[in-house]
Amino acid sequence: MKYEKTNSILSLLIGFLSMALCHHVGWATTTIFNGHTDIFEAEYEQDGTNTPTVHLGVHTDTGHYEPADVLLEVGNAAYGSTAEFSPTIISLLGANAWILPADLEAADQLGIIQAGVVKAGFPDTQPVTFTMVAAGAANPGNFALFNSGSAIRLSATGSEVGTSSFSITTGHIHYNWGFSAPGIYTFDLKASYTDAVFGALESAVETYTFNVIPEPTGGALLLIAFSVGLSLRRRFLRS
Repeated sequence: MKYEKTNSILSLLIGFLSMALCHHVGWATTTIFNGHTDIFEAEYEQDGTNTPTVHLGVHTDTGHYEPADVLLEVGNAAYGSTAEFSPTIISLLGANAWILPADLEAADQLGIIQAGVVKAGFPDTQPVTFTMVAAGAANPGNFALFNSGSAIRLSATGSEVGTSSFSITTGHIHYNWGFSAPGIYTFDLKASYTDAVFGALESAVETYTFNVIPEPTGGALLLIAFSVGLSLRRRFLRS
């Protein structure tokens, strides 16, 4: 009975905190936290008259989004051991990390984003290159995009970019997306492609934002709820 009561209290606190803290991520109009999502989608756009362009966006089963309009949420269900990966990955992310897995079934079972990289609408098999231009100065930890063999495609240590680019020739690939610590991460990326007729094409630089959710504990939730409640009470008294 005591356990059930505690869980009920924590559930109420989680709901309260979600409403109270949502204003802090007001820069994004859409939060994506599960389902199939092509996070890096490079799309070839041509109207038949003007020079074609490369557009970098986010694609889900329900539509296309501009990266600046999306908050990509990495749920706490993504937190786990990195023991199955190579020493290089463990060194970068730690013994435990938040990982959106390349295995779509595993991601679906966890209820987190099934994250992909896509080359869409291009006229040939020439590679599209994705380049990380910068990593946010306030990023709370390390990041790695890597395949099932632990080969790193992109990486950053805090705000310092490590592996900065990778290319794909096929249309759709899923990778592991790993984060070493909870918090808000931002990355600036662009996509480029060499067209057989028009030459080098490059997308605008787009900013991607990830919110990595910490593993909740009863004590932490109570402390956060108390702090938020106190802040709201002070605002009420001032009004």
